[in-house]
Amino acid sequence: MALLQKNKPPGGNRHSFVRTPIPVSENLICVVLLVIIAAIGVAIFLKGRHFDPDRFNVKVSSLNSTSSSVVGKSQTIAATTEIESDSTKDSTKSQTTPPRPMPTESPAASTETGGATDGEGGVEGVGARSTPMVKGEPLEIVLEGMKPMSPTEFYNADNLYEKIDGRSPAYQNFHVQALRCRTFAVTSLPGSFVDVYEYTFDSAVDAFGMFSLERDPKGKPTDFIADGYYGDMGWFFRRGLVYVQIIASDQNLQTITLAEALARNRARELPENDHGLEGRLMLPTKGLIPQSVSFIPDNAQGQAELRDVFVAAYSFDGERIPFFIMAAKPDEASRAWKLFHDFCMRFGKVEDLPDVKGSKIFSAQLFGKSKVVYVRGGELGGVFDVSDVNKGQAFIEHYLRGENK
Repeated sequence: MALLQKNKPPGGNRHSFVRTPIPVSENLICVVLLVIIAAIGVAIFLKGRHFDPDRFNVKVSSLNSTSSSVVGKSQTIAATTEIESDSTKDSTKSQTTPPRPMPTESPAASTETGGATDGEGGVEGVGARSTPMVKGEPLEIVLEGMKPMSPTEFYNADNLYEKIDGRSPAYQNFHVQALRCRTFAVTSLPGSFVDVYEYTFDSAVDAFGMFSLERDPKGKPTDFIADGYYGDMGWFFRRGLVYVQIIASDQNLQTITLAEALARNRARELPENDHGLEGRLMLPTKGLIPQSVSFIPDNAQGQAELRDVFVAAYSFDGERIPFFIMAAKPDEASRAWKLFHDFCMRFGKVEDLPDVKGSKIFSAQLFGKSKVVYVRGGELGGVFDVSDVNKGQAFIEHYLRGENK
């Protein structure tokens, strides 16, 4: 009876443990895996005891693809140096690829290599061709109270990012050709200086486009150049093909005074060139809000025919009147006006207004906005997004009669 009680299984939900037998095949697999792991460890240990010096040697054959001339990209330093050396040895030797002609209106126009010093530089055409080195003129400015703090630097469209980093794509979109820049120290104020940047573009229109794109709406108009303004620490303006930035290191009165003197010097010395800016010159001056002038290269007012359009805002009869203008051949202007008229008729309401001085005019209500558009000869323009269409019409009539020039 005592023996039976001793061997009695546990009560409740508890069961006695029974060991599951492991098949022989699983035991063999475990042994094989352990042997393999041990073998790998031994192999790694033995391999690590011996250093192979060829493991980190450069395979010269893999660089063969980079030894040919670079096409359509900036040349390497070695290639550029070699070209410069060859041109020095034989200045009359003809070049297989002629240099890209640069604008001659500005000393900066023939300068295009980053990090070059005075009198040195390189130029490379922006496109599919590489061009040899071309010397650039250093930025020499003689003003009492300041002296050069560093050599003149030159950059082209391809390496402009080295100087202005993330802003370079915008300049490239406006076909920048070169940047010439230099820093001038204020002699009586240690640590104070003024930076001068001169960006040369392929046309006055592109120079104005970049200038207007970066315009500070809080800037104040200058009294020495039309396309210019100044802020707390700098002067910014377009002169000919060049967009100029004069930036002071601080707001010390002497530093600011010298920065303004530098700005006036560059506005005076750089050649004037307004070719392509006929529309800009047509903008009336009476009531003009200077900081509002801007440039639209294409698709102005959503119209493919409106290209190279200048826009400005005016203070007129207590209202802010946005105004645009385009200069073109008479037949192109007339065609663009007719297409604009038809577009407004299709999507809005149009009223033909009486002619003024031979100009055709229409007003339109389009997408909840009011417009008054005219055409005369090779000139097309109008007001847009006006809150009071009658004042917009009055502005156009005043302009066409020459009353707000």
